[in-house]
Amino acid sequence: MPEEQLRANPPEHTGFAERHRITRAAVMTSQRGRLIGAMVECVDRKGYSATTLSDIVGSARVSRSTFYEHFTNKEQCFVEAVHTGIEIVASRIADELVRLPADATASSKISCMITTYCHTVASESDFARVVLVESFKVDQAAVAYRDLAADRFTQLYRAFYAQARTADPTLPELAETHIALIPDAIGERSRRIVVSEGPDRVPEQSGTFIDFAHTVLGLVRT
Repeated sequence: MPEEQLRANPPEHTGFAERHRITRAAVMTSQRGRLIGAMVECVDRKGYSATTLSDIVGSARVSRSTFYEHFTNKEQCFVEAVHTGIEIVASRIADELVRLPADATASSKISCMITTYCHTVASESDFARVVLVESFKVDQAAVAYRDLAADRFTQLYRAFYAQARTADPTLPELAETHIALIPDAIGERSRRIVVSEGPDRVPEQSGTFIDFAHTVLGLVRT
């Protein structure tokens, strides 16, 4: 298998979508979850501005009164959809990290995190578009959730780099702002790919993203 194809479809992610399908299904079983799912579906298809409350309740097959039992307005439902999408990504990453050997290196954890992120963008393309693209078109609350997600990724990178420094004390200390550039840059490049080429093309960039993270952190990829 060519190296580029191997990077885009690593063997450890065979069956990735199947492993995590139950997780998404569990989120969408309640009425609230169905409304969030309907919001995501409609926004993915029409964009946020063109999506109406009628679209949402029609797709969820609930009444308007049921919608207002859970959300104050369309904006609040959208913000919760952004939050849900971020939690799906975070849970996938946590699940995949747990699958690594107990003695996994910091490099392996970084590669796993980035690859999982990229494959989640592709397998949850509707949520990816909501989080990466549409959130900037709505309000600050949605953007705040997205920024919080980037901060959570920064914490993981910082923890993995601390592990690498423990193994190699010659590695220098890095400023928080330098580490934070990794998720910021990967998120922005992902957004541009989603807009111009589609979410399914993001996994093709996983190798590039992994190399970038290692370069910023001064680590050797293993």
